[in-house]
Amino acid sequence: MELNKLYDIVVKENISTNDFKMKNKAIILRVDKDYYIGLNYSKIEGITEEKELLAEELGHYYCNAFYNSSSSPSTIAQKEYRANKWKCTVLVSVNDFKDAFKKGLKNVYEIAEYLNLSEDTVAFAYNYYKENSYI
Repeated sequence: MELNKLYDIVVKENISTNDFKMKNKAIILRVDKDYYIGLNYSKIEGITEEKELLAEELGHYYCNAFYNSSSSPSTIAQKEYRANKWKCTVLVSVNDFKDAFKKGLKNVYEIAEYLNLSEDTVAFAYNYYKENSYI
């Protein structure tokens, strides 16, 4: 999925996005019934990273995977996993992997370059699909 499609989802879901100066690169907040995504554009290194950060924050939204600073490490890990799973399944499909394999691409670096994603995102998606017998 391309970055503009993710921003279309943000608009459709009536989520406000703001350039937010903070320690992190991205955050999602829920205040009452409203949602806000803060992106620290000064720390984001390119469109690929922006796309992955926005997809992860939308993953928190769609999976109701919210936590706060007082949450336990296991709760944080669980919520992050759920958000990252959503991100990866939206950004990388099983067919994307099949197409890459047909083209002779075999390692994470090659597939990441082919899909314009980070190696971490591709590796997470591959492991998820493999562990769940999709590939």
